[in-house]
Amino acid sequence: MRKLIEIIKKKWIRDGILTIALVLILVAIFILINLLFNNLNITPLDFTKEKLYTLSDESKEQISQVTQNVTIYFFGYDEESTTVTLAKQYHDVNDKITIQIIDTSERPDLAAQYNVSTTSQLVAVQATERYKIIDSSEMYTYDSSTYQTIDITEQKLTNAILDVTIAQKPQIYFLTGHGEYGIDSSSPMGTLATYIENDVNDVNTIDLLTSDMPETCDVLVIANPTSDFTDLETEKIQNYINAGGKIVWMQDPYVFTSNWTEETTYPNITKILSQFGISFSSGVICEESTENMIAGTPDLIIPQMTYNGIVKDLYTDGTIALLDSGKINTVSDEELEALGVTASPFLQSTESSFYREDINSDISQKLDSDEEGPFVLAEILTKKIDDDTESTLVAYSNALFATNYTVQISGSIGTPISIRQNKDIILNTIAYLSDREDSIRIRKDTGLVSFEAITEKENRIVLWIIFTIPIIIIIAGIVISIVRKRKK
Repeated sequence: MRKLIEIIKKKWIRDGILTIALVLILVAIFILINLLFNNLNITPLDFTKEKLYTLSDESKEQISQVTQNVTIYFFGYDEESTTVTLAKQYHDVNDKITIQIIDTSERPDLAAQYNVSTTSQLVAVQATERYKIIDSSEMYTYDSSTYQTIDITEQKLTNAILDVTIAQKPQIYFLTGHGEYGIDSSSPMGTLATYIENDVNDVNTIDLLTSDMPETCDVLVIANPTSDFTDLETEKIQNYINAGGKIVWMQDPYVFTSNWTEETTYPNITKILSQFGISFSSGVICEESTENMIAGTPDLIIPQMTYNGIVKDLYTDGTIALLDSGKINTVSDEELEALGVTASPFLQSTESSFYREDINSDISQKLDSDEEGPFVLAEILTKKIDDDTESTLVAYSNALFATNYTVQISGSIGTPISIRQNKDIILNTIAYLSDREDSIRIRKDTGLVSFEAITEKENRIVLWIIFTIPIIIIIAGIVISIVRKRKK
């Protein structure tokens, strides 16, 4: 018994202590290596061919030129989020950009500042004087032709940083005084105005009866006037056009009870539109193609797009929904040339669509008296004033689609501006006219993620992780074993 106790004391306890010491040494080495890598803040390796988690060279070039301090706040995200991982690379490129993950319970001040609820998942990009909000749903879009998800996180983050650090915000003015859709919080275009402001623009209203057109006006929005302009207002708008002004005009057809293209009906509105060679209709476009209508409703139509600077982000993977849209009547090519106007339609109905003046009649079936499509629903009209100046009008034969009225479609209640990509096309229009189209357009296909061969540098890092640490452990074991044998 005593002999057994001596063996335990001299051999088992000694070897046990050595074993525990070895384990502790290895654990300490592992912890030190992890701390080293954490302190180095090495970007995770991205082996996807699409480089879903790596900043593009295009973004790096633009971000490196940012001179203001920018903080990107993440609400509802955690450290492991791929969006956060991507965002941290902005700091690697430019140390003026910092990343913070916010817990709303710990920072109620920031939650209040950006109107964030406890269930929200969004990103706030804050510069010295401006900020921009990006909802998590805006980080992805969908390609309806390939049925694949498109990741636009980098596009959104990069452009948000560039937007909030621009020297001067574009000035957007909504015309008032003629029954137009208002932009205060309780008005039909209050939501649109908020979206435009969030796109880093200043939004104001202008009454041309009491005010002159501001020289700083980058875009004038005319949203569904229901009465004619006065001669004074018309003169001011014409002067704005002749100075190279940019206009968005959205018009619902059912506002008018007669054909308003006649000069005796709305002479001053007709005078302004005729400078660009167009007029709006009083009737409604309906679709017979089930693929181009919503919920089987003929006057809730999905128009066809023609590629241009406004719809280029939506062309392959987006759809617009127009509600009770009219048509745009455009003069002949010869007359446009005489006016110095170039017309570029970009939203049209299909050949199976029809036009009807009597909007109160049954539209479920086409009548022999109906005019057959296709019809122009939205158009860019560029008017040459002189060799150095041109004015641009973007005309939509629908205004309801950009409102926050409550509508019910297929049992679901929502607002027209939230349907499909309605919000996006209007914001794109404002950006197009104010020369603020996204500087960066990066779209990464996440439908089918493929992987490519790693680079030599990436290969060395992986080999170091896979083989070096185990080799260190093996060598440590051998050394300790040799030391033990020598002591015996």
